[in-house]
Amino acid sequence: MKKQYYVAVVCMLSALVLGGCAEKLGFPAEDKRTDDQIISDFLTAYQEGNFEAMEPYFDEDNLLQLFCQGQENGGEMAEVYKKAWELTKDFTFTAEAVEGKEAWGEVTLHLQSNDIVSGVPGAMWAAIQAQTENGDDSFSNLPKWLGDALATGEPIDEELTVYVSHRSDGDRIDSSACREMYEQLTGGFYDYIDMTMTTCTAETDNYQIAAMGDSIIGMVETAVQTEGTEGLTAEDVQGYEDGFGMMDGVAAKAGLMDDGSVELRFGVDFNRASSTALANLGVISDRLNSYGGYLSLVSTISSFEEGGMTCETNDFGSGAASSEEK
Repeated sequence: MKKQYYVAVVCMLSALVLGGCAEKLGFPAEDKRTDDQIISDFLTAYQEGNFEAMEPYFDEDNLLQLFCQGQENGGEMAEVYKKAWELTKDFTFTAEAVEGKEAWGEVTLHLQSNDIVSGVPGAMWAAIQAQTENGDDSFSNLPKWLGDALATGEPIDEELTVYVSHRSDGDRIDSSACREMYEQLTGGFYDYIDMTMTTCTAETDNYQIAAMGDSIIGMVETAVQTEGTEGLTAEDVQGYEDGFGMMDGVAAKAGLMDDGSVELRFGVDFNRASSTALANLGVISDRLNSYGGYLSLVSTISSFEEGGMTCETNDFGSGAASSEEK
């Protein structure tokens, strides 16, 4: 009995001091890897699609959590995420700890990848124009135009500085300090991971709004005007469209209905259109609200709902909508 007790005590002491019996006792052994090894293992896990191994290193704001979990959720964005991963997983890299800066977890990373999102802005603008012209779901079907636009593009070959943050609850590869790495790792797709489409409706008005996180980037409004339309001709209605013909990033369509009402469709790509022109039209501030230098989805929804509209945000199964509410 004394001998068995002695062995147990030695094992326990070894676990506490050296980590020798930690696994047998159920305690995690101390991680002896260097910071560059942690970065290397993290990137290798991405290449292999081993998202479970990546998860412990995410902080609460890391969009790769949605990217990894979304591929398993089965929603419409799952296929977009899978395509983005397939297009980006074959990157190459080297990682080397910066001598003398080990206390800050500083690592020099040389990452060679490819851009995959250069076609996305054009795809959104084309979808806005198509839905404005035809009244279909070309723009509101966000996973379709976003996924179709992803393709291997120009090479990206850069040397980056990244950091491993050592916390009391474990090591992290911060989304803010290492954002450039995450953007290059995903070929630029990191910025598009938390995209959503919000629909706000009233009796005669409907907005469909695309946003990246809280930042609105595109919109199509459909409205039916019933007052003041008596005596309008097709030529009068055509004048509505012509008034926007010279504005970049703006699409317009008007149709005279059988009952004398007029259906108006108005599409905007906020990355293309002049913010000054949109403010003069009342699109910004009167309809969409700015916050902190950008058009805020949260603020706009709040304003619409106060005005009696009903709004619903669709993240297509990614989990981005619930994440934005936190």
